[in-house]
Amino acid sequence: MLFVGTSLTLGTRIMKKNHYIIPSAVLLGTLIAYQWNTQNKDQELVSTPHQASKPDRLSSSSSTANLIDRSLAAKGMLWETVASNGRERRSKSINIAADSFSAVSQHEVGTSFALKLSPHVPTLQASVANRNTHSDGTIVTNLTIQGSPSGQLSIQENASMDFFLAQLYYENHPVAYEFKKSSEGITATRHELSEMICSLLDYKAGEVAQMGLPPVDKERGKKCDEADAQARAKAKKLIQEAKPTGGGTTTTTTPSLRISDATVTEGNSGTKNLAFTVTLSKSDRNKTISATYSTANGTATAGSDFTATAGTVTIPARATTATILVPIIGDTTVEANETFAVNLSNPVNATISDAQGLGTITNDDSAPSAVPVFNSLPGAVAVAYLDMDGQVVSGTSWAGGATITTRGVVGTLTNAQMIEICNRVAEDYAPFQINVTTQESAYLAAPSNRRIRCIITPDNEWYGTNAGGVAYLNSFTWTGDTPCWVFSDMLSNSPRYIAEASSHEIGHTLSLAHDGRISPAEGYYTGHGSGEVGWAPIMGVGYYKLLVQWSKGEYLSANNTENDLSKITSLNGFGYRVDQQGNTTATAAAITGTSGARSAKGIIETTGDADVFSFTTVGGACSFSASGDATSQNVDVQLEILDASGAVISSDNADLLTDASVSATLSAGTYFLRVSSVGRGDILADGYSNYGSIGQYSISGNAP
Repeated sequence: MLFVGTSLTLGTRIMKKNHYIIPSAVLLGTLIAYQWNTQNKDQELVSTPHQASKPDRLSSSSSTANLIDRSLAAKGMLWETVASNGRERRSKSINIAADSFSAVSQHEVGTSFALKLSPHVPTLQASVANRNTHSDGTIVTNLTIQGSPSGQLSIQENASMDFFLAQLYYENHPVAYEFKKSSEGITATRHELSEMICSLLDYKAGEVAQMGLPPVDKERGKKCDEADAQARAKAKKLIQEAKPTGGGTTTTTTPSLRISDATVTEGNSGTKNLAFTVTLSKSDRNKTISATYSTANGTATAGSDFTATAGTVTIPARATTATILVPIIGDTTVEANETFAVNLSNPVNATISDAQGLGTITNDDSAPSAVPVFNSLPGAVAVAYLDMDGQVVSGTSWAGGATITTRGVVGTLTNAQMIEICNRVAEDYAPFQINVTTQESAYLAAPSNRRIRCIITPDNEWYGTNAGGVAYLNSFTWTGDTPCWVFSDMLSNSPRYIAEASSHEIGHTLSLAHDGRISPAEGYYTGHGSGEVGWAPIMGVGYYKLLVQWSKGEYLSANNTENDLSKITSLNGFGYRVDQQGNTTATAAAITGTSGARSAKGIIETTGDADVFSFTTVGGACSFSASGDATSQNVDVQLEILDASGAVISSDNADLLTDASVSATLSAGTYFLRVSSVGRGDILADGYSNYGSIGQYSISGNAP
């Protein structure tokens, strides 16, 4: 599987299926996507600052980072433009006041205002595009930032969970900003776009026909993206340029009223309000503005879907907005999204420029899932939900908060293939306190900042590129319901490719970046070696190797030396599983079995872990074998027979195999089997250390 460069509609990195990846910025809302080149060589379609060539990982990484930081600072849009000296301009982060974003909540959808974050940051001209409240109380507000280039500011807040995150992206621009709570109030940090959003693209030259993948037309995709952007800009301009109508040749103008559209998730019971914002084009110092309103049925019906509402909406003197609330009735009926209207009439002291607001009730019910039930660790504090039966996503940072409706893979993939995907992803996350599941109920029961929904779907049109998947970095610990995505059609509906992409994208949500190389310069490392010991990193490209592991960049010329295991277990609210087996002869559990046949299973949870089992024999020839997970092995196993004193009687760690087998003729008595994980060979050549050699194993054998 290949993961490439970076992406755009609110961030991504792309995953490709080959050795070469080309960073090329393509407009996708506000996300920048790296595209691959069909000519099998790096081609820079948009200039990038990274041109490292030295094989020395540490020194090259350091100098490259400095070059990137300076280049990004030069392209910065905030403090970099007003700083008084070079050091301030190059500063990657600044502190701003804790209440810098408080003004946002005071503005209704459709209103424009000036957002002043800090004396050190230029004032942003913003308009509220949409605002949604999720089931856990997280409020997501998406703002459009005017200017050249224009941008999108996404704000997520949950006061009860002390969560705040704002992210600012500029269209077709390599610099993005993240705002998080800190001891100093709020810290604003400048990022390369790919540090915040990562996507993947699946493609390998010469294998298009074999894999069933259509050739990718970069230019067509780019033109579609540009057309979409132009259409959105045109629609926005029509709203912004709505002018109040005048009366004949008089010098005064009469203000006009318009009503917004609104969307809400239905809910399963009770009622919730859907808010429509009525906006006045210009405030009046002395007069009160009013109009009557009433609801009208569409595909939604009053009494069953919403409560019929009518009345008068009033905007006091000097004000410009008012809100109309319509109660929405929750139910558990599986149905399509439905709409109704709120109509304005009889204006007083104003005209009406837009008399109808469209209300959309998004269905959140679904038929019983046909996806097989799977749970890798029921009851775990953290959950990774593999959502394969289709999903409606609304009010997140994706697509600027718009509603995204996607199909599942039920009917395209068999139950056996869906279970294979689950088993492969579960093996990657087996050492940790996280439940890989196909049950939405398990996802919903987990804390909202300890879970991720990974939507596996053939539908990627909403995203706009030939990406195989996309994720927001660090989003596992966000509140609300921001998912990551895997696009199955772009992965030939291959269970293995889909699983590799799922583990990779979930890895991004857990804060992990891509694993590539400095020389040759590539965003994704495809690995080295062959056969059972062919190795690749999960956060690189795992399609072509059998042993795919978490990494800390030990291979030659690695461009990313972050400690995957440390970041997974220290930044996301969960850690390693409790060790299931003892690691000494004193704590060894007995291998079970009858009539001479013995078996056991376990997990190597941490680097360097070892599990010890005991067995008793009446004497004779004894033989045992140990192997990793049958579907997708992450651990290279070493197996030993020990005597009562702990001395090694027999040991196996075959150089070109990841399984192990031992045998010995033993006298009557009690003996021990020790299972441990190992590396192989030279890590700077075709070998690997035991760092990522963790995962599930099983033992089988005979002892009379």
